[in-house]
Amino acid sequence: MKAIYKNLLVALIFLLGGAALSYAQPTIRGKVVDAQGQPLPGVAVMVVGTTNGTLTDDAGNYNISGVKKGQVVLFTSLGFMDQTFDCDGTISNLDVTMSEDANLLEETIVVGYGVQKKSSMTSAVSAMKGDELLKAPATNVSQLIAGKLSGVSSVQESGEPGLDQASLRIRGAQYGAKYVVDGFPVDNINDIDPYDIESISVLKDGASAAVYGLQAANGIIIVTTKKGAAGKPKITYNATFGASMNANFPEFMDGPQFAYYYNVADMMDAMARGDITSPEEYTPYFTSEQVKLMTNGDPTDGWDNVNYIDKVFKTGFTQKHNVTVSGGTDNSKYFASFGYLGQEGNIDNFSYDRYNVRTNVESEFAKYFKFTMGLSGVFSNRQTPGFSSGGSDTGYEAGWLSIPKMTIMMHPYLPEKYEGKYTGVVPNNIAVANSPLPAIYDSGYKKTRGIDVTANATLTFDVPYVKGLQLKVSGAFDYGATMNKNLNTPFLNKIMVYKNGGWSEYGDPRQNEGTGVSLGEGTSYYQRMTGQAGATYSNTFGKHFVEILALVELNDYKSNAHSAYAKLLPFAELPELSFGLPEEGPISGWSDAWRSAGYVFRARYNWDERYLAEFTGRYDGSYKFAGMRSTRWGFFPSASAAWNISKEPWMSGATFLDDLKIRGSVALLGNDLPTSAYMFLKTFAPSSDVIYKPYMGNTTVNPSYSDRGVPNLDLTWEKQLSYNVGFDFSMWNGKLSMEVDAFYNYVFDMLTYQGSGFPPSMGGYFMSVINKNAYDVKGIDVMISHKNHFMLGGKPFQYGVSATITYAKNRWLIYPDEPNTDAIRKVVGTSLDAFYVWVADGLFRSEEEIDNSAWYGNRPNIGDIKYVDLNGDGLINEVGDKARIGRSNRPQLTYGLNLDFAWNGIDFNAQFTGGSLFDISLTGTYYNGNDDNTIWTQTFKEGANSPLFLVENAYSVYNPDGTFPRLTLSNTGGHGGDNGLASTFWLRDGTYVRLKSAQLGYTFPRKWTEKIKVEALRFFVEGQNLFTIDGLPEGIDPESPGVNNGYYPQQRLLMGGITLTF
Repeated sequence: MKAIYKNLLVALIFLLGGAALSYAQPTIRGKVVDAQGQPLPGVAVMVVGTTNGTLTDDAGNYNISGVKKGQVVLFTSLGFMDQTFDCDGTISNLDVTMSEDANLLEETIVVGYGVQKKSSMTSAVSAMKGDELLKAPATNVSQLIAGKLSGVSSVQESGEPGLDQASLRIRGAQYGAKYVVDGFPVDNINDIDPYDIESISVLKDGASAAVYGLQAANGIIIVTTKKGAAGKPKITYNATFGASMNANFPEFMDGPQFAYYYNVADMMDAMARGDITSPEEYTPYFTSEQVKLMTNGDPTDGWDNVNYIDKVFKTGFTQKHNVTVSGGTDNSKYFASFGYLGQEGNIDNFSYDRYNVRTNVESEFAKYFKFTMGLSGVFSNRQTPGFSSGGSDTGYEAGWLSIPKMTIMMHPYLPEKYEGKYTGVVPNNIAVANSPLPAIYDSGYKKTRGIDVTANATLTFDVPYVKGLQLKVSGAFDYGATMNKNLNTPFLNKIMVYKNGGWSEYGDPRQNEGTGVSLGEGTSYYQRMTGQAGATYSNTFGKHFVEILALVELNDYKSNAHSAYAKLLPFAELPELSFGLPEEGPISGWSDAWRSAGYVFRARYNWDERYLAEFTGRYDGSYKFAGMRSTRWGFFPSASAAWNISKEPWMSGATFLDDLKIRGSVALLGNDLPTSAYMFLKTFAPSSDVIYKPYMGNTTVNPSYSDRGVPNLDLTWEKQLSYNVGFDFSMWNGKLSMEVDAFYNYVFDMLTYQGSGFPPSMGGYFMSVINKNAYDVKGIDVMISHKNHFMLGGKPFQYGVSATITYAKNRWLIYPDEPNTDAIRKVVGTSLDAFYVWVADGLFRSEEEIDNSAWYGNRPNIGDIKYVDLNGDGLINEVGDKARIGRSNRPQLTYGLNLDFAWNGIDFNAQFTGGSLFDISLTGTYYNGNDDNTIWTQTFKEGANSPLFLVENAYSVYNPDGTFPRLTLSNTGGHGGDNGLASTFWLRDGTYVRLKSAQLGYTFPRKWTEKIKVEALRFFVEGQNLFTIDGLPEGIDPESPGVNNGYYPQQRLLMGGITLTF
């Protein structure tokens, strides 16, 4: 205790001494005002390198003591330029006038073919700086956008390394957005290293996107990469390392649970068939002795208790590295970067490596001339086992024989191996063995190598003697190639299957014993050339500002692919096509080509920055439509206007208001994306061979070709009429800002494929593709942000809060419904993503209820789903009672919340995302387009394991209040197999909130890092998909629009990293 008191006394003396010294130092006081002389409250006044600081009061006055000679006093406030003053020991009164931050006032946003000041924009554009992307551990750009920018919805389709990108849609569009990088169209932005991005702009309304004409109807996402800055060379190194694991995946039964629920389900089926009348009469399929064997720890007896989910889904490893170098002079600047992404999946033998290189150079090499050039390359390697990881959640169910599907099929009471061989399970519906472990380790591999190279160059000429006139020519060349090598090796050993009380051997489920070791190799490539030439005139005449753009753009695209296949290779270690024999279809190939041309015009005008207007027009031609006719060419105009109310003289007294602007726009956009090329021509495709035997001569086998459809010479552009109204405001020097937009998009003359089935009375043949369907989307975008600072412990505490909300609802207006289609089955009036389902009314709870109800198929049992007889005919059937209802499987309402703060070198950022007003269907969409049973809706589907939530809450004689349909093995002739069919019972409200990302960092003080010749040093930890709040069954991911029987789940990332700047 004496030592403690002694230490406290020493500390007290030190503090008192320090206080006395501080009082001995000069005191500086004064007033801080803006350029108009108005006092500025809340300005942080600090002594650099110390904890000594204060804030100005409401009158702008401050008083700071203890300022030593030689120290520097810093004045800082949001929306103003920092000011510093050296203290010479004699200053006692210091009044400061702060200048507004030009970067804030004149914030520029990249738009189509140029940049605009945010304050002068008349259309709806959301933008973010690239630095915001670095506040999350995502592996690609698309994962980072949703929740940060209003108007954008994101769905991540898979967690597989290299395929974990998200699909992005803008304002409820039916198709994905178009991408533009550094002024040129591209097909993909997910291979861009996030460290290379300077900014991202989303052109949401028709007026902002109209200048891109071709395919602009779905919105435009513009990515601008970093450029160099004048100054000495600056080198930055970033590195992150971390682990990945499933973000969401249901818990499945273990061995004893499987035995218990299997027995109950078997008993329930026996009672349903009338084989027994009570549980006491049932003889268990799994005996108590067998259950004891499952838990005795000895797998050699053929019984075990194995969590195959954990055996397959382990912990993956992710690492990212990036080095950037930038610098230059006033006339020449450069930026170069090298990046590496390495992903080892949490399923063994799934991996992805990506290497990025990029360089951007700018040079004002002569008076009036400026040259910019960009070069980038992406080199990737992706590898998987011979079996896939499952299907995409946004497409049809493709989980058959996938590794996750086989994992779910496994019975947990089976040991990993029996008699030295992997064990497996044979599904009830197909006689092949499912076994995930040999599928991972013994099946061969699929290797994909990719290369994408891009080069672009721009030359600008500022015409002398004509102020504001600039000529520009630019071009880009993209080349990409993909090389695939797929080696399939039959399992080294047979799979041991326990069935009907005994063990039997099964081969590779791919049934490739006849082909032995087989090999497929393929190559595909594409090249795109883009050329642009234009002129821009921009000038101010008094209070009048005028800008005119005229530009022509040409695109040329070619692609080609070929592949070859061989079987019976003698050695898997020598995987070369020449060592094997040709497969049945030994070769395949295809090619494609298209061109487009566009003429662009844009005129902008504003008077005194108060009244603003913009007019654009684009005349586009597409090779997808016929000849040099009007059908090939389309004109797409737009008009927008804005009123900057805050610039009105009568608003001069509202000094708290920085900006208040209302705006509106209308535009006509075009789209040629939904159809194949040359549908205006008679096209043919290979068909089955024809055997020909002339009257005299030898029999020959000849190839044949069949037509691919009836041509349509009148086929033309799909169109979209877009309306938008909105307002922007900011106040208190940028401390609070808000953007609100309401929009309505009408999409018509859609490129629609027509099926056959028209009777001769209707005229016989009909064109395969026509301009017919129509739908609309209406909604609202909101983005609000607040940022400020205050003093905490003598240091400024800076914080920010921003939120985004997007509501977008679509519906079909015109659709080729059959004339006699029942109203409940018609597409018109329903959401684009609605479901065909039966309407459920809970579960049958009594025999009397069954007697008084209609049912589907055979007589149901207590605990089966009760379907509603919509047409009142006393039957539940497909035509009369299965209706197209339900909301979209993508959120109609999406929202995001971003929180950040910085204090004393510590910085923190968290991003929450969420969605509402949508349905998650627990049934999967199969190859035939029908929603049907999945492991999430049918207990013991095909004999597989089941999620715990399904069996624990299922109805049974032991759980009469169960909320899920009765337990059944689903392989009887009874009604139990119908409980998993598509119905409203399985449509669940998908509302959720997810902590999408969080990052905590610390930047070491400059005075420390200077000693080791380092300009900046920062350490950080971060995470992605950290937790989710929703009302779905445990393990179902609300960010996926559907589920299927086997897929690679989204990953939770936990990472740490370092940033070094020299």
